[in-house]
Amino acid sequence: MSYTIDMNYLTRLAGSLSGTGAVRQSSSQGGDFLSMAAQLRASESNPTPTPSEKADMSMEAYRQTIREKISQMPLSTTRQMESISIQISDAAFERMKNDPDYEAWVLNDLREAFSQSNPWVAAAGGGYSVFYIGETKEQCHAEGWYPGYMGNQGSAMFEDKAKGSFWEQRMENHKKYMELQQEAAAKRRLMMKLRMNGGSVSAAELLMGLL
Repeated sequence: MSYTIDMNYLTRLAGSLSGTGAVRQSSSQGGDFLSMAAQLRASESNPTPTPSEKADMSMEAYRQTIREKISQMPLSTTRQMESISIQISDAAFERMKNDPDYEAWVLNDLREAFSQSNPWVAAAGGGYSVFYIGETKEQCHAEGWYPGYMGNQGSAMFEDKAKGSFWEQRMENHKKYMELQQEAAAKRRLMMKLRMNGGSVSAAELLMGLL
């Protein structure tokens, strides 16, 4: 699948960050292990339909199967803050349903794309990718850009291009998830300190833990 990205914008971004060390790739072996374990459990609970079962499926049921497979794909830790849209045409779904080899190619291509490292997402404060899946390999391509693209129009462009998406990940949802995780961690630290101090904690710490 071909992938296009605004290299001029990236060049300007690199120039502005080259002296700050702000461009760096994040990794988490523990997180990767947990992700792999979750994917294994999900794949076991959602086995791949046999060709005969697939033939008897309604198109809506088949679409749901593909949606679940995409949702189970591991995502590079460098792309957690990226908004991703996948557009699959009706003709592409028909071919995937009737051609196991093409279905496998599409899913493997998406899996490979999801796993690719993209440290620019963190450097640019987010990112946007749209994958287009057509009836043939030649009709499959992808686009990518960042929030500052075209005079900070990155978000608006994604909203426009993501209309009617078959599958989406939005960085706003990930930000909210991270905020909830940070709140939970703060409360756990507060409870641990309460236990260590025999139930004694300052009013300020208590207020922060409850906010």
